[in-house]
Amino acid sequence: MRALILQHTIGEHPASFIGHIAAADDSPHIVHLYRGDAIPDPVPFDALIVMGGPMDVWEEDAHPWLVPEKATIADWVRGGRPYLGICLGHQLLVEVMGGACARMAVPEVGVTEVALTDAGRDDPVLSRLPGASA
Repeated sequence: MRALILQHTIGEHPASFIGHIAAADDSPHIVHLYRGDAIPDPVPFDALIVMGGPMDVWEEDAHPWLVPEKATIADWVRGGRPYLGICLGHQLLVEVMGGACARMAVPEVGVTEVALTDAGRDDPVLSRLPGASA
């Protein structure tokens, strides 16, 4: 399996994902968007992982690579291919699938407590998480 990884800043990298990918005899291909790397043709890849970053999904003027990144994500997930979005990567997914992202009333960095919705508790993957039956 080949994983395409989109990275937005030097400090928000795939870290332990690389070890897991390598342990499965798979190969990661990291695109450093903040350095100006172009997104390659995604067709030969089997999974798309999009990392976090401090920018907002609507800051396309400051971060022009967001435009082709969003198009890549939209095409990828509409094709039913495996996608994992971390922080900004999840926000980009929300936006390209028609949802809305907005500035938080109180900014957070790190981990924030979340809870499953009724739909999440009914989901075949998410329903297996601890506390899903609450």
